Amino acid sequence: MNAMKRFYSLVLVLCMTLALTATACAVETAFSDMDTESPYAEAIQWAAENGYVNGYSDGRFGVGDNVTRAQMASIFHRSAGSPAASGTSRFSDVQPTAYYVTAAGWAADSGLVNGYADGRFGVNDPVTRQQLIAILWRWAGSPEASAEDYPDESAISSYARTAADWCRANGILTARTDGRFDPQIPATRAEVVSALYQYRRLSGSEAPAPAPAPTPSDGGKVLVACFSNTNNTENIAKHLEAILGADLYKITPEVPCTAADLNYNDSGCRANREQNDDSARPAISGALPNLADYDTVFLGYPIWHGQAPKIIYTFLESGEFSGKTIVPFCTSGSSGIGSSAANLHASAPDANWLEGQRFAGGASQDTVESWVNGLSLPTADAAEPAQEREASTLNLTVNGTTLTATLSDNSSARALRELLAEGPRTIEMSDYGSMEKVGPLGRSLPTNNEEITTQAGDLILYQGNQFVIYYAPNSWNFTRLGHVNNTSASELRQLLGDGDVSVTLSLGE
Repeated sequence: MNAMKRFYSLVLVLCMTLALTATACAVETAFSDMDTESPYAEAIQWAAENGYVNGYSDGRFGVGDNVTRAQMASIFHRSAGSPAASGTSRFSDVQPTAYYVTAAGWAADSGLVNGYADGRFGVNDPVTRQQLIAILWRWAGSPEASAEDYPDESAISSYARTAADWCRANGILTARTDGRFDPQIPATRAEVVSALYQYRRLSGSEAPAPAPAPTPSDGGKVLVACFSNTNNTENIAKHLEAILGADLYKITPEVPCTAADLNYNDSGCRANREQNDDSARPAISGALPNLADYDTVFLGYPIWHGQAPKIIYTFLESGEFSGKTIVPFCTSGSSGIGSSAANLHASAPDANWLEGQRFAGGASQDTVESWVNGLSLPTADAAEPAQEREASTLNLTVNGTTLTATLSDNSSARALRELLAEGPRTIEMSDYGSMEKVGPLGRSLPTNNEEITTQAGDLILYQGNQFVIYYAPNSWNFTRLGHVNNTSASELRQLLGDGDVSVTLSLGE
């Protein structure tokens, strides 16, 4: 009997050993269609082990299969820790019970993926290689980059060219065997997880921490000023405080906001009354910081009905910002930064405004730091008086009325400024789609395309040589040139009229 027990024990040990050996082998060759010598093998195993993506029931990974926008959003969302998201119902093709509903909302909230102009997310559309790297580039904070051109560089859409340079410089997605990028070709499952893996390594999630943020000025400090009611904006401000070693100043209303004040469903609530009153300037509690101590001011606020709260205007109009660099940032559940930052320029016209950034309230410090690392913050030697900087104001004269606009800080707006330095330019503009006036500039300018949902007053460069004035929303890949100051959609529509119109562009003082 004892001999029999020993025999069965040996058999049991042998079976367990074989099972363990089989399991170990399964880890190395987890999927039947995965070549362990493939450059994608490590990334596929990493994605599977972390639960970011699963294989098929037949044991395959689907190495060469296409990835839909919904699938990609789900993979990226899981890799981000499956954060909560809002606003998913705004996409007409995202069903409330779909497995990707939160992922689609998170991708949109984070500014990674925009829906289409017709209100769809495009859940079943395949993700192209250029869309894949553009999304990861935005996730990295849209940093500047340069790299050797691909043989098919001209086939890469303008919105993805900087992303392609960033991709090549950092080894995010390998070129095809002939060196081509093939931007319009759908990305495979292997390519998606490999690009995600390389991005996570680059961002510090799977590798050493990223490079430290740039130090702004040797002669001055950085101020982070924010207005925050629900702590979302303050969360981003505290990340900036830690990243930059900055001073934090909370913009606090003299009369605190209550929950009833922020009940946007009540048309008569305080927030709605203030946003609908162009002259509203809510008082700030206490004294402002000594702005003379600071060269750079990061200015944060939540989005209220597409714009900055009026107390931000109070802050700007209560201090002296001449010659300082202002970097706006905002938080929202679904809206982008839109025209909110551009509309603030008139309240501090002699400041040097950098392009703003929108964050989800729960954005990580790594996400914020990636953005900061891509900024061109001033140094002490680079600082110059406001009157010596190039003009950033554009005049638009329509039917005897002159509007002012603030130009964006990009190469496209600078090229427009150089063009107008030769003299005023009159453009014959036609109405299109009951949302815009468009006309030829007569010269091509460099593009800096990005996915934008326009606001009334946005000035856009389309196809490199068309000047567009928007008076209604539209979502597409555009280059932002600037924004008309302090002019409502109804005022613009009335001034521009229903048909053709002549608009004269000139530089402001």
